Amino acid sequence: MSAESSNFVSNWPNKIINFIGWFILLLGIYAVLKTTFNILYYEKYPTDPVIGFGISYPRYEEECYDQNNYPLYNEKGEIRSPSEQEKRIFQENVKRCLDKLEKNRQINKLNDIWFSFMLVFLGGGILFTKRFYLK
Repeated sequence: MSAESSNFVSNWPNKIINFIGWFILLLGIYAVLKTTFNILYYEKYPTDPVIGFGISYPRYEEECYDQNNYPLYNEKGEIRSPSEQEKRIFQENVKRCLDKLEKNRQINKLNDIWFSFMLVFLGGGILFTKRFYLK
């Protein structure tokens, strides 16, 4: 085996670990910046995660008011106004939906903060400690 091929074989794990470490570190830095932007810029934290594909329902307050917003019909097929009980149920559903939306925002904010810092420390840790296990 020549010196070049031996150097290539021993250098291959180093390149893979460098790539993984830098990728995770840069992804973490991006997540920290975007999370900070979301906290400072938006009055209400977005419902979509910074990194991920999780789409929660509902995403906006308007969707809570739009649910079950269709006309009611009587037996003859004519549009009728909702009864007091139907109005109360609609208001309870809207309140429940708004509470769920606020809870999703709080959970998403905390998840984004912890996930972004985890990525930064994981990527930095991989790059820092590779010299101890790659000799």
